[in-house]
Amino acid sequence: MTISFTGITKAFGSNKVLRGIDLSIEPGEIVSLVGENGAGKSTLTRIIAGAYQPDSGQITIDGDPRKYNVPQDAMADGIQVIYQELKNNLFPQLDVASNLFAHDGTGEFGKFFVNKAKMHRRAAELLAQVGIDVDTRLPVGKLSFGEQQMVQIARCLNHSVRLLILDEPTAALDDRESEMLFRQVRKLQEAGVAIIYISHRLPEVFALADRIVVMRDGLVSLSGTPAELSEKQVVAAMVGSEVENFYPKEHHATDRVRLDVRNLGGTGFNGVSFQVRAGEVLGIGGVMGSGKGEVLRALFGLDNASGVVSLDGKDVSLASPRHAIGAGIAYLTPDRQAEGLTLAQPIAHNESLATLGAITRNGVVSRKQERQRCQEISTRLNVKCNSIHDAVGTLSGGNQQKVLLARCLLSNPAILLMEEPTRGVDVGAKAEIYSIINDVAAQGVAVVLVSSDLPELVEMSDRVLVMREGSINAELSVGALTQQAVLEHAMETIA
Repeated sequence: MTISFTGITKAFGSNKVLRGIDLSIEPGEIVSLVGENGAGKSTLTRIIAGAYQPDSGQITIDGDPRKYNVPQDAMADGIQVIYQELKNNLFPQLDVASNLFAHDGTGEFGKFFVNKAKMHRRAAELLAQVGIDVDTRLPVGKLSFGEQQMVQIARCLNHSVRLLILDEPTAALDDRESEMLFRQVRKLQEAGVAIIYISHRLPEVFALADRIVVMRDGLVSLSGTPAELSEKQVVAAMVGSEVENFYPKEHHATDRVRLDVRNLGGTGFNGVSFQVRAGEVLGIGGVMGSGKGEVLRALFGLDNASGVVSLDGKDVSLASPRHAIGAGIAYLTPDRQAEGLTLAQPIAHNESLATLGAITRNGVVSRKQERQRCQEISTRLNVKCNSIHDAVGTLSGGNQQKVLLARCLLSNPAILLMEEPTRGVDVGAKAEIYSIINDVAAQGVAVVLVSSDLPELVEMSDRVLVMREGSINAELSVGALTQQAVLEHAMETIA
C-alpha cells in the first residue's frame, strides 16, 4: 500500500511539535526517519499508529482518506509499530509465547481453551526466524533487553504487516544480532511491506534505507537517497550545523590503579579479572549473552556475585547498590525508563535519589539544598528543560539520559560504570555525553564503558576487554584496537 501524509500538524499546548509534515511511503520501500530527540519523529509515529490524532492534515492509503482514532484502527490497516521503549509493547510477567500472540484474535490456538503446546511450537518457529533460541515458557521480563527487542520483531512477523515502523530497533543489539534484523527487514521489503526505519545510527541508515528523511523542529529539513546524501549533510540537517570531531576522545589515564577486580563470577560469567586506572576509560565489548552487562550489574551489587573487588587498595562489598554507592561506585543503567527514572517525578527528585543522605537532617530532606545541587549539575550537563521541577518524563531521551548521568555524578564517584550510555539518543546528545566522559576521566575517575556501538566503544576507550561466553577473550590496546578486532574476538573468528 502507498501511505501518504499531507500537512500533518500537532501541538501540545503552546509547543508545536509537528508543523506541516508531508511524507509518502511506497510498498517495498524503506524510508529512514532521522532527527534529534524532540524533532517530532515519535509524535509522527504515534499519529501513524493511531495513538495520537493530528490537529490538521490528512492520512491516505492508496488515495483513500483514513482516520485512526485508536491503535486498533491502524492495526486493522496492517500498520505495526515496534517502539524503542519495551514497556510500550511487552507484558513482563507473561511468558514469551503469550507475548508473541497477545494481540492475536484468529483463534489459531483454540477458541475456548488455549492449546499451549501448539502455541509454544509456533512461538519457537517465529523466534528461530529472527535468530534467537530462548525458552518460550520464560516470563519475557527475564530476557535480556536485546532478546526482548527480538521478541517484538518476531511478533510482527505473525501479523499481515503492510507498514512496519521500527523505532531504534538495534539500540540493544550487537553487530551480529543487528545483521539478523537487517535480513528480516529485507525479507519484508521483498514481500512488499513498506518500512519506516527510525535510527540514530547513521551507518546502518545509509546501508539499509532507500530514502532518508531528516526532521528538525517539526519539519522535514532534508530528504534524499543514500547515494545523494552524505553522513555529514545528514548530521548538519539534524542539528542545524556541522558537528566536528564526533568522538572527542581525550586520554587521561595514570598509573594509579583505582579498581581491581579479581576472579569475579556470577550469572552468565566467571573468572573475570581486570584493573582500571585513574582517568582511564576501560571498554568492555562482546555479543549479547557474553556477560559484559552482567559484570557491571555485579560490580554495582544488583546481582549476586563472588570474587574480590578493591577500590583504591581497599576491598569493597558487592552485597547491594547501597554498599556500592557508599564505596564510591556509580552505575548508569542501559534502560533509563524501566530501571533508572521515575518519569512522573521532577528532574531534581530523580537526580538526587542516590544521594539523599547528603541533604537529609533528622529524617527531613532539605529541598533548598536539593534545588541548589540539582540546578548546578543540570546546568553543567546542559539538561534542556524549563525548570528542574519539570517531570522527567517530559524530556527528550537525550536529556533523560543526562539526568541519569547527573544522579551518578552527584555521588562524586571514584568508579563510574556506564552501560550503553548513548542508547536511543541523538547525535547532538551523544557528542555531549562523550564530552562528559572526558571531563569525568580528567578528574581521575575510573570509567568502565560497556557498549554494543562498536565505533563508540573503540573511539572512546583507552583499552577494550572483549568478552565471549562469560569470560574475557582478549584485551586490545592502542594499535590493536579496531572495530574489526573487537568483532573477531567477540565472535571467535581469529584463526
